[in-house]
Amino acid sequence: MSESVERERLAAELTAVFKTHRAALAAWVERAFPRLAGQADDLVQEALLETLRRVHDEGFSPQVEWLKWLRVVTRSRALDRLRCWERRVFRQLASGGGRDDTDQAIQDSSTNPLAVDREPDPQSDLAQRERRGRQGLLLSQVLQQFCRWCEARPERAAVKEAYERSLRGQQPAEIAEAMGISPARVYEHLNRARSWLFDRIRQADVDRSVFLTLYRCKPE
Repeated sequence: MSESVERERLAAELTAVFKTHRAALAAWVERAFPRLAGQADDLVQEALLETLRRVHDEGFSPQVEWLKWLRVVTRSRALDRLRCWERRVFRQLASGGGRDDTDQAIQDSSTNPLAVDREPDPQSDLAQRERRGRQGLLLSQVLQQFCRWCEARPERAAVKEAYERSLRGQQPAEIAEAMGISPARVYEHLNRARSWLFDRIRQADVDRSVFLTLYRCKPE
């Protein structure tokens, strides 16, 4: 069988599996990533297109079933999207950005689960800007506390470095290579940093405005 024929066969096989399990994949995304529920179908579509490109360009064939591979790629794309939004929101809040800057970074609530509602009238706009200022100040204070916490013990320096690299846009594999540690260790550092930050935000943010902006959580 020629290489081109084999690639066409693999692409047809992948497409058939996708059509059969598309709804189930989207439902899985909604369960695994509630904040991305509105984009579940887009994410699984992205996973299909990315894999099809590899099939056509490289003759790619995974070592697992197509369905399992699509789930792996979909999960990766979902995590990438959440990390990107997290970096943007943290940067805007930490700098005390106004609504215009933040909305441009986060886009709108129809496509982004972290976005806030737009307020058209001037009075609401002013209130929104003031709220952003308070959020930025609070988050800056929390980030300063995080730095002091990390610097209090030598073993926490790696946690601080990994998280700072993540906010600058580096992926876990890049962070692992730069720091000379395993990707699994990087994930441990990032989870530890995020858990510390989010717990401190919960404690300090009485009205939960920062927490709600970051996660669009329902009031308890």
